[in-house]
Amino acid sequence: MTSTPTSEETPVAAEGGGLHEPESAGRWRPTIAVVLTGGFGLLVLVAVSLVLWVSLSTAGKNTMSLLRQTAELTVEALIGEIALHLGTAHQQSQFMAEVIGSGDLDPTDRDRLGDAMLGALAAAPQVTGVAYFSVDGWSLRVGRAPEGGIIRLYDAVEKDPEIGRLVANMAERSNSDWGGVFWVPSLEQPHLTVSTPLWRDGEYLGVIASVVSVQVLSNYVEEFEVQSGLHAFVLYGRNRVLAHPFLIDNIAGLGPDKPLPDIDEVGDSQLAAIWSEGKRRIDILEDSTSSLLGHLVIRDGDEVFFLYRVVGGYGPEQLYMGVYAGDDEIDQTEFERLVVTGWVGLGVLALALLTAVVLSRGIARPVRDLAEAARAISSFDFRRVPPAKGSAFRELNSASGAFNSMLNGLRWFETYVPRTLVLRLIQLGEDGFHSEERQVTVLFTDIVGFARASQNMSAHELAEFLNHHFELLAAEIEKTEGTVDKYIGDSVMAFWGAPDDQPDHAERACRAALAIAAALDRDNRAREAEGEPAVRLRIGIHSGPAIVGNIGAPGRVNYTLIGDTVNLANRLEAFGKEVPPGSGSAVVLLSGETRALLGDSPAVESLGTHEMRGRAGKIEVFRLKL
Repeated sequence: MTSTPTSEETPVAAEGGGLHEPESAGRWRPTIAVVLTGGFGLLVLVAVSLVLWVSLSTAGKNTMSLLRQTAELTVEALIGEIALHLGTAHQQSQFMAEVIGSGDLDPTDRDRLGDAMLGALAAAPQVTGVAYFSVDGWSLRVGRAPEGGIIRLYDAVEKDPEIGRLVANMAERSNSDWGGVFWVPSLEQPHLTVSTPLWRDGEYLGVIASVVSVQVLSNYVEEFEVQSGLHAFVLYGRNRVLAHPFLIDNIAGLGPDKPLPDIDEVGDSQLAAIWSEGKRRIDILEDSTSSLLGHLVIRDGDEVFFLYRVVGGYGPEQLYMGVYAGDDEIDQTEFERLVVTGWVGLGVLALALLTAVVLSRGIARPVRDLAEAARAISSFDFRRVPPAKGSAFRELNSASGAFNSMLNGLRWFETYVPRTLVLRLIQLGEDGFHSEERQVTVLFTDIVGFARASQNMSAHELAEFLNHHFELLAAEIEKTEGTVDKYIGDSVMAFWGAPDDQPDHAERACRAALAIAAALDRDNRAREAEGEPAVRLRIGIHSGPAIVGNIGAPGRVNYTLIGDTVNLANRLEAFGKEVPPGSGSAVVLLSGETRALLGDSPAVESLGTHEMRGRAGKIEVFRLKL
């Protein structure tokens, strides 16, 4: 950046020095010291001033851009959190409708229907209640009581005429519909409801509805405030409050006629001023093309900043989701750094020539150390990566501290995500992340009688037992280059055939099962020597097609597989309850599909054809000889 100022200074030096003019008697001429001092001083002044101007201008723009991006990410995080919990209710309602519509569940069997609704409720803690409204005029409801426990209500004749109108209106729809906010008398709270019409063989049966408590949403908003340090809100329309920490406790005056409070009834004076007259647009949103909206309001002489987005699709009213903070609550670090940069630049002007070499060496060393430490990260052996060294410079010391924090996080990451899986996905490149159908073999394990045995263990003993047990199983699975997908209670799910192409995936799974049985035998001998009971295991193995890839919501995905192959492997493991235990520590059952992929070994015996729970038709079952 010094070449440009030099070209600008050349004519000035020529004029000031007058070196090209012919000598004339009696004319004053400056000394070389003055020319060099003035020339270099002016050169440094112009150069550093130009750099300062460019740097401050760029830093200012970058600071505004960073603040805008931070604001957008913060609001998006709130929207994503609320959408996740509301989406659970939507998915639950659709799932129940599919189960009933497919004929797997008869809605006239109230006891079974109620049990199914209880199960759906247990699987989704975000959901407050589930209800079935029959076209014949009766209803069945299951919900969480405000004081704890479960409410289960059956009305032979539905009393609420609004419910009748809902059932009639949903007969004209084929998809789910968010019906807005309404008051649930049995739960004494306002709720958001999503309703799904029930159709079976072209016949309209009624409506299944899932509800999410406003109090539950407010709990998530309160948690978001703690994490972000900003006040958060969700408005239903412009003037009613759907989610706010103050709504966790019931507000007087709410009921069927008025399920939600107005913004001036919540008790939050700052939020009540959101639509005040005289609001002004926030600087960081100028020239922004995003959908983020915002303004500031002057309240009692203080500035209050509001940032929000308008979100539709959750009922007749649009939702305003956002955050707000007073001027004294906003982190001014970025602007302060901008001011500091200007003052530091003036100091650099005086010290640049004297300290350039020292500073360059002082900056180069920690950068080099940080680069070497970062290069070591590529080995994915995070336990052996040395921490970055600190520096006398604030920014580099912050970078070292951030790197060390990241390294600690990666070490935790390595604990939860198999390093071998990550390395294989990196080797496969982008293709390794696409969901695709693959031929795989899936293995499920389960400890026999674990629920009963765990009742006599303390929490520490239980965790120690399971950690030791999973360590035994995971070691044998990884020896055959299998992938441990997840731990479910005392069970393990693993698979072969992905992400690497393993033509012998069935054989690998069987070898792993045999190795697990052998390791369990050895471990049981040690347990019995110490007076501990032996551990017995059921293992189910099935081969077939499955969808393999990244499955999950944005920001939280798992590399896993889904499909009927997974379900059948799980059913085989459960079928082991009906098979005599034998002399070994494990019972290993294979499906006919897996057996067909094996050669002459390992040895198996046929157990005939059997029906699997929850699955139509019979399959041939084999037992792996240990």
